[in-house]
Amino acid sequence: MDARLIVSASSQLVMSFLVKELQVEKIRVERKDTPRISNSIFLGKVRRLAKGLNGVFLDIGLDKEAYLPFKGLRVNGYEEEECECKVPTVGSYMLVQVKREPVGDKGAKVSCKVSLPGRFIVYLPNSRGVLLSGRLDKSVRGEFERLLLPYLSSGGVIVRTSALLAQREEIIAELKKLQEIWQGVLNKASDKKVGLVYEFMPQYLEILIDNWNAIGEIIVDDVQIWKRLVEFLEGFYPEMLTRVRYVKGIEVFLKRYEIDKALNRVFNKYVWLNGGGYLVIEETEAMTVIDVNSGSGSGESLEENALKTNLEAVEEIARQIKLRDLGGIIVIDFIDMKNKRNRDIVINKLKKAFEDEASRVKIYGITSLGLLEMARKREGKSITKQLSVACPYCRGRSFIKSSEYVVYEIEKELEYLRGKKVELRINPVLKEQLEEFIKNRSLDGWITLKEECDAPLDYYEMSFV
Repeated sequence: MDARLIVSASSQLVMSFLVKELQVEKIRVERKDTPRISNSIFLGKVRRLAKGLNGVFLDIGLDKEAYLPFKGLRVNGYEEEECECKVPTVGSYMLVQVKREPVGDKGAKVSCKVSLPGRFIVYLPNSRGVLLSGRLDKSVRGEFERLLLPYLSSGGVIVRTSALLAQREEIIAELKKLQEIWQGVLNKASDKKVGLVYEFMPQYLEILIDNWNAIGEIIVDDVQIWKRLVEFLEGFYPEMLTRVRYVKGIEVFLKRYEIDKALNRVFNKYVWLNGGGYLVIEETEAMTVIDVNSGSGSGESLEENALKTNLEAVEEIARQIKLRDLGGIIVIDFIDMKNKRNRDIVINKLKKAFEDEASRVKIYGITSLGLLEMARKREGKSITKQLSVACPYCRGRSFIKSSEYVVYEIEKELEYLRGKKVELRINPVLKEQLEEFIKNRSLDGWITLKEECDAPLDYYEMSFV
């Protein structure tokens, strides 16, 4: 267990970091005290059929109608799975799970194929049978069918790779817990009130479940989050309680694992490779484009140099996609390689790099223009988009840090400097939020705010007085 989960909260944001081998591998962001939309279950009412789009629109209690696609529709660059519910009629009610949050003018995308994940299995209340994770050998199917089918009078499961590490009793206990959750969903939906009926777990719990066998320590700096973590583990996985630590000075850990640097890197469109090459990562409305550029050559030919740089780029590209949580269509412009064998080597290495996300990623290969096409399932905005706003100075052509994120940075620095008198120079937009933080933390005698009206919105500067 060489990984750590660090959960750091400000007055507005909850930031979760998965650190493996002293390197930040995953960053997740959510707004504090705001219900989670992605993967949550809603009771929806069908408002209209969209035969031309092969789907229906539902009212699920959000500002915009949600869209439920049926078989054969291509979304985000890859084929959607068939919806296993009957084609509904206008005015009927449906339980649906949000697969992509509302984005811009588009409402949420939902599915009637509900899934409830656990450590060892994923419960599928609207499916049947025992399915296996793509990383499990088919030879174990019979064993898990004999174990689980007697407890599946309805619904089905996907057996996760981690089930190989579990005791039979643990798997059955988890299945029963997930079935209880689903029964609670059905009970709440019985009153036919459109809206949220089951809020999916916070992202820090999702990271914990997906990496439970690797995480040796969970570090939290917020009392409420710590309580929720403990309550969750007591109910589901009590053996993990000893791994949870509540700390007041989380800044030590943020600096030790260079989390501040990792956060700053997600805003940088240039990423340097050890061999001297570099990546250029550009997010657009339609897709994300990644350009691979070569460094100093060290091989015997242009083809050899191209292969060497592309293979190095593959590792960093996979890391950046996961770190930034990039989704939708992704196009990668690798350095040209004439040899088909070399192109296949690069494609296979990229597939291996996303082996742990096989159900979320599809790699289509390299086009005649030398561009690799892939798609990664999108659930919401990327980390960069969540932590930034359109820049008013360049009229939206780029971005600056959001006020919530700037306040998060300032709060953590002030906690680190507690006991020292500091003058803090800020844009006036941040004043009200910081005054409340200073008052709540009894820092009135230590922190002096100075407004600078002509400063950029994401500007701040501290000096000792």
